[in-house]
Amino acid sequence: MAKTRIIVLKLKKLLRIGIPVILALVVFILLFVLFISPKNDDSNSGENVTPTSATYRAGVYNSVIELGDSFLNLEVVVDTDHINSVRLVNLDEATAAMYPLMEPAAADLSAQLSAGTPLSDITLSESTKYTQTLLLEGIKSTLEKATVSEE
Repeated sequence: MAKTRIIVLKLKKLLRIGIPVILALVVFILLFVLFISPKNDDSNSGENVTPTSATYRAGVYNSVIELGDSFLNLEVVVDTDHINSVRLVNLDEATAAMYPLMEPAAADLSAQLSAGTPLSDITLSESTKYTQTLLLEGIKSTLEKATVSEE
């Protein structure tokens, strides 16, 4: 007959061995999940966007337009391939009073550019044609700062 053995384990010994073993298992499972398991990226299912396909560097770009003795600050906000908005920044009351068509012209251009119209296809209204032409030149010079250069 086989002899029956009784094993007595102390709680301290179980804790000293059990806790590090459990922590090691958790670390290995986390490493497996994070690094080894296949990743479900949505980037593989859609278009592959490469850094060279970007037209602009995303950000807020400013330029100054000189009107006689006063200056206008023009702000253009762009994404990598889209113009988000165009607006006049820090337009003081005296300049706004002297050139009342600046704000409506800038708002009209901003609406067209935000809708995705290219700069070459912008339609100028008859009432603000010259003002919009001036603003378009400022927008073009501002976008030159944002354009990604091919190197």
